[in-house]
Amino acid sequence: MNFRCYMPTEILFGPGTLSKLHEKTLPGRSALVVTTAGKSVKRLGYLDRLLGELSRGGAAAAVYDKVSPNPTRNNVMEGAALARQAGCDFLVALGGGSAIDAAKGIAVMAVNDGDCWDYVRDGSGKGLPLEHRPLPVIAVPTTAGTGSESDAGCVISYPERNEKVSFGTPWSFPVMSVVDPELMVSVPPTLTAYQGFDVWAHAVECYLSKAANPPSDINALDAIRRVVRSLPRAVEHGADLEARTDMAWASTQAGFCLTYSGLTAQHSLEHSLSGWYPGLTHGAGLILLSRAYLRRCARYDAYRQRLLDICQAMGVEHPNDPMALLPELEKLLKRCGVADITMSQFGIRRETLPKVAEMAYDRRFANERARMSVAEALEILEQSYA
Repeated sequence: MNFRCYMPTEILFGPGTLSKLHEKTLPGRSALVVTTAGKSVKRLGYLDRLLGELSRGGAAAAVYDKVSPNPTRNNVMEGAALARQAGCDFLVALGGGSAIDAAKGIAVMAVNDGDCWDYVRDGSGKGLPLEHRPLPVIAVPTTAGTGSESDAGCVISYPERNEKVSFGTPWSFPVMSVVDPELMVSVPPTLTAYQGFDVWAHAVECYLSKAANPPSDINALDAIRRVVRSLPRAVEHGADLEARTDMAWASTQAGFCLTYSGLTAQHSLEHSLSGWYPGLTHGAGLILLSRAYLRRCARYDAYRQRLLDICQAMGVEHPNDPMALLPELEKLLKRCGVADITMSQFGIRRETLPKVAEMAYDRRFANERARMSVAEALEILEQSYA
């Protein structure tokens, strides 16, 4: 057994922790606050609270508030230009995974020349090494979903090329993450469900991954239990702070898993799919793919015991058939009101699926316990289409 654990982020976790940020030693004196183009962080007062905490901590701040739901290359380059112009020496991301991922990319490009796609390894990226260490990032998530608060990766889209790829370095871990579930109670039910299934998929994929290891396994199975226990409650009763706290920790745990082991082909397929169709919410895309992906895994003995372990984590007392996972997944989807979503409702066209499958093929496919071909990837997409 050989593995490596590395998790350098300081995590402040729990209700009310945003109000303690000013007590911490900040990593600079001038922050670029990165958030999305949506209005909720302003309407709910989260942005003003954050700016107040930074001021009390002795830091000035500029705001970049144009990040797309799927953050783009243009977001990264525009934000980096603002960070340079304003003389920022650290970043604070306020929002969901989009804001945090964009901030990680901006932190790289604020101190490195060229285009961010020069440093991307996948797709049409050039994979060049970074010349300078990115600026430090503080993450303040307002959703329980991506786990970006506790891993180094970020996902950036290049819409003009239909590409959506992972981007980042070991230097891209947030130096600090303030995980305050009070900031998550306002997320609408459907988005709560989509984000929660991103957590579930992270944990499931990392547990199934060929790179899985003991620290990852412990966190993955516990995250799955928390999702089953608390996601339906968070969807139905958004103000249930106990459920929101459980989901916030599950998201952070699943972020650990992304670092300790790694995702599988299901995530690569979704990234390719939403790269082609930016209106597809990431969690929704994972829901659409999950049944066919798990059926494919269940065909191979290499996944058998781990699928049975996941069944048990989802509440099956003595599972003996890996396919028992599918009805448990269906029950969870129904409880969260997202069992009946379809690809066609997101505008996905069947004739594009072969290209989606081809462009999905990346290093995550190597984490499959049974090798997956492009033909099998297309089969998953075809089975998921409706």
